[in-house]
This record gives sequence, C-alpha cells and structure tokens, in this order.
Amino acid sequence: MLPKMWKPQLQKIDLTEEKVLPKQAIEPRVVENFLGGRGITVYLGYDSIPTDASPRGPDNAVIFGTGILTGTLFPSAGMAVATFKSPHTNTLCTSVATGRFGASLKQTGFDFLQISGCAKSPKYILIDEFADVTLEDAEEIWKKSVSEVDDQLRKKHGKNACIATLGLSAINQVTYAGLVVDLVHFFQRGGLGTVMASKNIKAIVITESPQISELEGLSSEFTDQFNQLLKLSPWYKMLNNRGSFSTIFSIIENNILPAKNCSRLLQLAPEKISSFKGYGGLYQCWQCPMQCQRNSYQNFSALGPNLKIVDNVKIQEAIESCDREGLDPLSTGTALASLFNIQEDRRKLLDIELGFQWGNPEIYSLIEKIIQREEGLGDQLSRGEAYLYHQMNEKSPMIKNQMGGMFYYPNILGLSLATSISSYGACNYRSNYMVFPEILGFPFKLNPRSKRGKVRTIILFERLVAVLDSLVLCSRYLPILLQTRDVFDRFSPNLRNNFFQLMPNPLIGRIGLKMNTILPLLKNIFDSELTFQKLLAIGNRITLLERIFNTRMGMGRDEDSYAKFIKKRPDFFTKQEELISEYYSKKGLNSKGMVKKKTLKKAGLLGIITI
Repeated sequence: MLPKMWKPQLQKIDLTEEKVLPKQAIEPRVVENFLGGRGITVYLGYDSIPTDASPRGPDNAVIFGTGILTGTLFPSAGMAVATFKSPHTNTLCTSVATGRFGASLKQTGFDFLQISGCAKSPKYILIDEFADVTLEDAEEIWKKSVSEVDDQLRKKHGKNACIATLGLSAINQVTYAGLVVDLVHFFQRGGLGTVMASKNIKAIVITESPQISELEGLSSEFTDQFNQLLKLSPWYKMLNNRGSFSTIFSIIENNILPAKNCSRLLQLAPEKISSFKGYGGLYQCWQCPMQCQRNSYQNFSALGPNLKIVDNVKIQEAIESCDREGLDPLSTGTALASLFNIQEDRRKLLDIELGFQWGNPEIYSLIEKIIQREEGLGDQLSRGEAYLYHQMNEKSPMIKNQMGGMFYYPNILGLSLATSISSYGACNYRSNYMVFPEILGFPFKLNPRSKRGKVRTIILFERLVAVLDSLVLCSRYLPILLQTRDVFDRFSPNLRNNFFQLMPNPLIGRIGLKMNTILPLLKNIFDSELTFQKLLAIGNRITLLERIFNTRMGMGRDEDSYAKFIKKRPDFFTKQEELISEYYSKKGLNSKGMVKKKTLKKAGLLGIITI
C-alpha cells in the first residue's frame, strides 16, 4: 500500500557538528506502515531518540513532518507536525501547527526535517529558494520578542517568508513554551519551543511562499465537492461562527464546566460568557475553507472558569499575553490553578505570599513573571503544573505532568479515560475526540456518564486521529470525515446509541461507519486497494509505538491513572480503573500497560522496529 507519486525525503541537521547532511529517502516499508506526518515522525523519533535522553539535551531530536496531501489543493494542506521528547511530560510528544509551515517545508523538497545536537552559539535555520539549508547567526535576535524577531527576519528574507520563532518563554526555558508560526499559529503543547531553545535555535525561516503542488488522483472537482460537504456540516458552522468556544454551551448543559484545577463543577449561566469573542478574527489556514474563529474553549476554560474567573475581557488579555511569547495558555492556566489549589485549599504554603484568592484576575500578573522566569514564584510556575505538588512530596493530579481537556472529568467517563491513557499526557489535541460522541452527539451519540461502549469508541477514535495526524489533516475534520452509514441515519438516536455501544470495534468500522468523504481520494493515490480497516491498522501501529517508548522509560498504569484529588467521588476512580483494565485488554496490553509481544506481531511492528 504505497502512494503512487510520493517518495518522502528526509533532511537531517546535526547542530553539534554544524552539518547539513545529504537528503535521504524514507524507506518504502516505513511509508507503507506509518503513512506520513505523525506516523513517520514517531517512527523516526523512536529510532533516533534514546529512551534516557534528557529533553533539553543534545540527544533529543526534533522531527518536523508533512503528509502526502500537504501542499496540495486539499483543505488544511498547510499544516505540519513535530515529534520530540517533551520537557513537560517526559514522553515522546507530537505537536501540530495550523497555518502554512507544512506546505512551506514541502515546497523545499524536504518532507521531513530532523534536527539533533546542540549549536555552540545561537543560530536560526534558513532554507532559501534553492532549498539550501544554512545555520545563520542569531546572537542579535536571541533575546528579542516574537514580534520583533518576525519583523526583523521578514525585512531580511522577504515579507512572504514562513517564519517559526521562539518567544522569550522558550529562551528562558519555561517547560511549556511553544513555537510560534507567522505570529498567529502555534506548535503549542509539550514544550517544543523549550527544546529548540536548548539546542540554541531561535527560528526556522523558509523564504519561499508555498505553491499548490499537483497530486495524481486529486482533482479540483473532488476538492470542490469536499469543500461543499464541509460547509454543510453543523460542526463547520459552529467553528465558523464562534470557533471551538461554541462547544461551551453544550458543556454547560451537560454539567462538565470545571473549576479549581478540573476538580469541581462551576455553575455558570450561559449569558455570563456569551460576550466572549476571542481574537475577533479568523485563523485563515492555508488552503482551508473552514475559516475558524480564533476563539478557543480550551484556552478560555484554562485561564477562566478553571480559576473561577469569568471576566471575559481579562481572560482574553491573559490568553493574548501567553500567545505573544509562545506560552501554552492551557498549561499556564493549570499552573496558576495548582498554585491556588495549594495555597487556598490545602493550606500548605510553599514559602510564598500569594495575595490572591480563587476568582481574582490579578493572578494574571504572574504570567509575565513566568515568561521572564523571575526568581521565586515565576521560576516555580515555569517548571510546570506538576512541579508545585512534587515540592510537597505529594502525587500530582496531573496526567503525565500535564493537564489538558478542561472538563469536570467524573461527569464524562469516555473523555476522562481518553485523557488519562493518552501517551502525551493530558493533551487536548490528542484526546478531545470523545467530545464529539459524548457531548455533541456526532457521528453518533454516547451517554457521557455510562461506561458502555467507551473503550471501543476510544480505540477507534484514537486510531483515526493518528491517521489524520499522519495525513497531516486538521483533527477538527474528524466528525466531518467520519459519518454513520445511511441505514443507521434512519434509526432513532437511542437505537443508534445502543448499536455503537454493543457492536465489536471491527464491525463498527466495517458495517456502521463510512469515510466516503475521503476514502475514495485515498484509494486513488495509493498503489493497492486501501480500506477503512487498513487505515485503522496504521493508526493502531502508531499509538502502540508511542506507548512502547513511554513504557521503556518505566511509565505504566500509575501514569495512566488519576490521582485521587477529586473529593467525594470515589465511584469515579473505581469506574476509571475498570475502564483502564478494559482498555488494556482490548488494546493488547498487559496489566501494567505494556504492549504484549503477540500484539506487536499482530500489528506488524516486529521486524520494523527494535524492541
């Protein structure tokens, strides 16, 4: 199952030796088994990053990747992924950026860019119109802000250049600092910016604007039809109208809006937050008709209700303060909530005088201290949300050191499980897929408070998200790409719900669901017949490989379980442990969360990777 035209190329840069190595082809068997994007970058990361590598050390590598559809007519074809060992979660992490970085990278003739080692002095990576890669001096711009660096590099290399740069938060080694692309797009979660700064790299500049490239089997007619299908989707309309923030009304209705580090419910009338407008603009990602409003529920919740703050203007100012210097708003909000939790609720002070209480927007004054990593509280908060709990010799309530989806977990069991077993820690971009069936009700409806059908659906959806990431398509397309078959559309919601909860996972994919919005296209561009089941097998292979990397470092069931910080809900922990056991069994893991040998063999990983 190989694509007809795509023969992806890998460009490696050894910063320690200051060498740009000869371009090399990705092996066909790797393409066949991992597809592209996230799949291939995870494979390369697994193969090249030692298990015991320090995330900030020269042995860590950053691999940027594209997919077969990147740079083509297909919607969202400008995106890129990056895989690296995260300083925030200490796991093999994949971060995704919207915008045009992927299309710009592919324009150079490199489908994948692997950066390893550490430069002796500050540099930025320049890829010019001839695809020549050089390391340029960055001493002058090293401690400048994102906007200053972007402006200076555009004056030097052209206003149409694609520029990914680090903010001051990354330079100061804040654990959860990201990489900012063209000022408005982000590789946000996992601390990619921190890793790049530890390698003495300030920016990546690609001088040529991306041009649409042709792909055999992809026609403008197909793209036009696909765009029309997107526009007919209710999800499209929600994103176009109010961005992902539009989900908040369903979240309030389902009683899962969180407060106090996701440990309590916040009762909030919708009119209290209806005036929240986000950035007041559109994302305008390259080649994407979605035109999502830049209005994020996740950022709003992390820096707002989670801190018991409902001042829309102040929340937006806080989000913008984070974004200006590439600070992850979700982890910033959780770090501040962790501080509140320790200071106000537990009365175990960390030798600090906070002066704020839950609900006081003055807490946002600490964001600048985090960015600058000021001595004292700024430094402590910059180390991540789990750090404060570790200082008290207490188990952190975070999942693999990170809190992600901003929800009250006991009231939404599937999303809670997807969050806890995620290889990336509680990363909203990788585990929020259960919002669709549990809260929004498509492509089918699941009862959020029931255990029935959750593990089957999680295994199905985690594989599909891995496939989307490997095609490097926006994960927001998931509910649009995945539809129920026409016969089931005639069933009542209750009957359809029962079907998807009771039917074995292979039959769900074979009988109940269709991907005819994209599957015909993929069949056109691959050499042999591509089926829904083959795509699921690729997604499974990727998620297993990520888990293998983590378990080699000693991670196991403890890291997949919630700390018992949600009071008065012991039933939640009992249900979660039962669901984890069921997930392990159906995923082919042992009781400690490690991948069984027979599972490796069945997935086709033996002989491809070294165990």
